[in-house]
Amino acid sequence: MRYFDEQLVANSRPHAAWWGEVTANREWFHQKEDDMATVANAASVLPRDAWLDLDGITRRVMRNDEGQAYMQDLMPLAKAVNIGKLVHLNRVSSDAGSVQRSMSGQVPNTLDKVEYTYRGTPVPIFSSGYGREWREWNTLSSENFDALADDQEAITAKIRRDMAQYALDGDSSLNFQGYAAAGIRTNALSKVINLGTANSGANIDLTATATTSDAIDAFFTNTLGAMLDANHITGAVNVYVSPEIGRNFDRSYSGSAGNKEGKLWEYLESNRRINKIAVSYELTGNEMFGFVPSAEYIRPLIGMATNTTAMTRLNPTDNYQFLVMAAMGLEIRADYNGKTGVFYTTDIDE
Repeated sequence: MRYFDEQLVANSRPHAAWWGEVTANREWFHQKEDDMATVANAASVLPRDAWLDLDGITRRVMRNDEGQAYMQDLMPLAKAVNIGKLVHLNRVSSDAGSVQRSMSGQVPNTLDKVEYTYRGTPVPIFSSGYGREWREWNTLSSENFDALADDQEAITAKIRRDMAQYALDGDSSLNFQGYAAAGIRTNALSKVINLGTANSGANIDLTATATTSDAIDAFFTNTLGAMLDANHITGAVNVYVSPEIGRNFDRSYSGSAGNKEGKLWEYLESNRRINKIAVSYELTGNEMFGFVPSAEYIRPLIGMATNTTAMTRLNPTDNYQFLVMAAMGLEIRADYNGKTGVFYTTDIDE
């Protein structure tokens, strides 16, 4: 959803429209390049097949690490929205009505109706760019084409990681008509589990080898399970942990009640509440978050797939400049009473 492929362009109307706009921009660029080629050295213009390499690099980089542990699980839940939607609104309703029991059916009933509230999610644009001096391209065309490819790879990786970090923490500097650009760990609807000792925290360090396997199992069974029950969550959750927690979970499980075969990691995943446990390098120390992998609870809003376009050169001595852009928001979805299947941990000590 964050990048173009043939299946999305063929089957998704928004992606087809986005791809049409990108293609038109590139065609206009090449018309000007062809015009200059008739009066200048043809080697000084960017060949049309360059986009095959640049698009291929975009797809390859988008599938590397940097937040991929959770972004690859979020993107199948994504919804495409028009780039004109600066804020995507969703409506939630309350319960209504009461049921009366009687033998005659003549007991008076009060008339009621649901109440609505509206929530909004900003969809910001992520943009960056790169460029090469025109003479550099003209002098060493083959080497500098490789340089453009390196630029494309580095810039796309930057945008990709920035989008992953935004999904985690949002951006407090972005606010549109009172709607905050929040991520999983900054959205008021996300549920918080305190791992520290303050404010009735769980008082557990998931990174410490001194923390017993039984204690870690009890945390997932009781603390995490109680939070999920309080939010009426029946679906299994994806849990994303820091590398430090992941290494600690790699230990063999040997509980106080006797030896248990397998790794602690495997034992925890046998819990009916856990769909999977994965490591994310965007987390550090005693950090963890998770969600039910369903668009009912969380979904990215994609206003524009990641794409690369070139600024039109009007003169042979104009430099080559490329713009890489994407648009994405993250919608945490909860019912009228704030119950949801998205959570994160803090580590607050007394």
